[in-house]
Amino acid sequence: RARTQAAMDDYFAGEERGGYVLVGMGVAGLLAGGWLYRAGSPVARGAAYPLLGVGVLHLAAGVVIQVSSARRVDKFTRQIDSDPAGFVRDERVRMRGVAKQFTALEIAEVVLIAGGLGAAGFGWKTDRPRWQGAGLTLALEAACTLGFDVLAARRAHDYRTALDGVSVSATIDGGATSGAVIGYGGRF
Repeated sequence: RARTQAAMDDYFAGEERGGYVLVGMGVAGLLAGGWLYRAGSPVARGAAYPLLGVGVLHLAAGVVIQVSSARRVDKFTRQIDSDPAGFVRDERVRMRGVAKQFTALEIAEVVLIAGGLGAAGFGWKTDRPRWQGAGLTLALEAACTLGFDVLAARRAHDYRTALDGVSVSATIDGGATSGAVIGYGGRF
């Protein structure tokens, strides 16, 4: 139990830190976007739009991660205390889904980087400065988010590896006395 609890606590501590990072990215994007929009040049105004849009998304995602992580730690701690085998089984399944979500996010972010660079190139070729600013900023925001998600996916992978190293079993002792023997072990 202690190892499972420690692995879960470590993972969700990282999630909470990640939530703070996303909130910071969101606030920075909103402030920079507002400043660039007020700067008034066509390139700056174009750059403001992705900063403002992605800033709202980062801020919202950071808040959701903070709230959901705190709730999960409480719920999962109770589950580890009452049914460690059930927790490990359920959490392995949940984390496989998380891995798939990270893969989808990373693909989308690479597409946004390429799309942003394409939009910036289009803007330069057709003398549309707002496209230049919007495209470069979209590519930059997507690249920063990709870096964040690569690190978060690595943390999730490490957690999955820790869960895979946990062996939880229950057996019934067929001896003269009735009762159950529960074995619990793992590699960390």
